[in-house]
Amino acid sequence: MPLPALHRSAALYLSWIGGLCGAVILLLADVLPFAVSFATPAAFFTCIVELELAFILLAWPLFVPGLMRETAPAPMVLVHIGALLLFALPLVLIGANVAGVGASAVLRSQALVGALAALGAGVSARFRASLPWYLLGAFWLSAVHPFWAFLEDQMGARCPGAAAYLSPFWGAAASRSDPVWAQAAVFGVTGIVLLALAARRRPA
Repeated sequence: MPLPALHRSAALYLSWIGGLCGAVILLLADVLPFAVSFATPAAFFTCIVELELAFILLAWPLFVPGLMRETAPAPMVLVHIGALLLFALPLVLIGANVAGVGASAVLRSQALVGALAALGAGVSARFRASLPWYLLGAFWLSAVHPFWAFLEDQMGARCPGAAAYLSPFWGAAASRSDPVWAQAAVFGVTGIVLLALAARRRPA
């Protein structure tokens, strides 16, 4: 079984680690022209998880086609997902220690990141032509719909409880664990099924 090309994997991992570390530096170095009010010790872990989700939702699917050209079966992409989680683990543990969150919060947050990575890989592998629609849907569920709910909440309307189950960012920031596990289960199973279908469809 051929191994992925070194330069493709290196570009992915350097983008992953460089993006996370660079964003953390911007949050903590006070170099932005405006104050980042949410960059506090209590929210440091949540900020790191949100950064992971942003990369996985918007950038990771773009790497998958190049990785698959060098990888025989589509499910081998799961190895890259495991490597991404492993490389980010030290930063995640530092954030958990600073924020004082427990191991269960770390586990469910990384389960959500891995599940979304599997979903993005599955869509990119099985429905590559539909990848722009996937990115548009991810943007809607992650940003537009939560912002709409936030505006309604600011105007006195009751914020819909389903928002935490639809938006990965709201789910990761929720105090309850149910939204995260529900999203991780749905997205993870869907992604694995799509990768399996892509592997069956790909000629030997």
